[in-house]
Amino acid sequence: MSRKITAQVKWLSIGMACAGLIGVICLYFFASESPRDRAAAKALFDQGNTYLNVGQVGRAIAYYKKAIDRDPDFVYAYNGMGMAYRATGDLARAEYYLLQALALDRTAVETYNNLGIIYSESDRPEKAEAIYRQALSLAPNSAVMHYNLGAFYGQIGQYRKAVEEYRKAVQLRQDLFQAHNNLALTYIALGKPKEAIAEYEISLQLNPHQSRAYYNLGLVYAEEGQYEVALDYYRKALRGKRNNPDIHYHLGLTYEGLQQEEQAMTQYEKVLSLAPSHRQSHYRIGLLLARENHYREAVAYYEQAISLDPQYADAHYNLGRAYMKLGMKAEAQREMNLFEKMSQYNKEKEHIGKILLYMPGDAAAHWKLGRIHEKYGQYERAIIAYRKALTLRPGFAEARRGLKEALQRTQSL
Repeated sequence: MSRKITAQVKWLSIGMACAGLIGVICLYFFASESPRDRAAAKALFDQGNTYLNVGQVGRAIAYYKKAIDRDPDFVYAYNGMGMAYRATGDLARAEYYLLQALALDRTAVETYNNLGIIYSESDRPEKAEAIYRQALSLAPNSAVMHYNLGAFYGQIGQYRKAVEEYRKAVQLRQDLFQAHNNLALTYIALGKPKEAIAEYEISLQLNPHQSRAYYNLGLVYAEEGQYEVALDYYRKALRGKRNNPDIHYHLGLTYEGLQQEEQAMTQYEKVLSLAPSHRQSHYRIGLLLARENHYREAVAYYEQAISLDPQYADAHYNLGRAYMKLGMKAEAQREMNLFEKMSQYNKEKEHIGKILLYMPGDAAAHWKLGRIHEKYGQYERAIIAYRKALTLRPGFAEARRGLKEALQRTQSL
């Protein structure tokens, strides 16, 4: 669902730069300042927001600091400073400035919300939950706060609690399509595809311009064997992302499910024109060629898939079968032995891979994938997975520890 299954949870930071994604109104108090100073501080603060929103974090920090210098009691400037430091990955400074904001105004709900984000991202779940609960005690009818608490529960794998909070969010704000999306992801995590489909369909009624939602709906219907319906949703997803190789790849799988192998081949070839190192497409083309008894051509595609991923167990297995058809018994036995050796590793990877299919922004899933790689001695892959987890959650302590250990392992080899 974060953006995980902990789902691909998308945080709604209602205090970030005082520009709430769900219509939060920011009030400015300058009781001790002259009208000129009030206007100057607000102008500096607004400039900081502008820079933060376009990713120029250093400039944003500079302007927030100027706003604080002009008015040391300007709560939202501290809030902006905190979220700017969060963007740099400096969660300690982010926490410092948000606590300063909270000291100035204990009723600022958005400050509690942003602190919850910081505590969650720095792996302090008890503090994160407590601070979100404090925010809800101040604003029990805030759909955004229920949404963010649901996102937090999803991130730590407490999916039933996440469902409760997302349900409260959509009861309070029926137009909150993001909550319907995350509720759908949570239902996927709970193994409830029908409920997930219903939530995605509501979300798309509210906002029909969501390529990812169409794509995820296609994945759900394909898993249920409803290939014609899946095909329709993948096509809709392509309207927004015409050159997305993942959508074309799953279109290919769906055409295979419909036994339309020529169309499937076209999709896999399209994938390889967009992403030549897409190992699964090389593998699927190999399978299609083998079905037509073109074993030598299939071997070339299987070998290409294996060159891209030497641990690709299924490719080793089918390469072995192709060798057997070609009368190359020694080569076939070698590939079957490799398949046996790798099958458990790939089985464990497959489970996490399904999570990442729906939620590629799930930091916890990338961390778990890193642990699987490390378990089977695939340290370089573990390093990539841990770094991805840290990119998504800079304060992810377990991922940082995993990365350190994997790097030490590679240096000792």
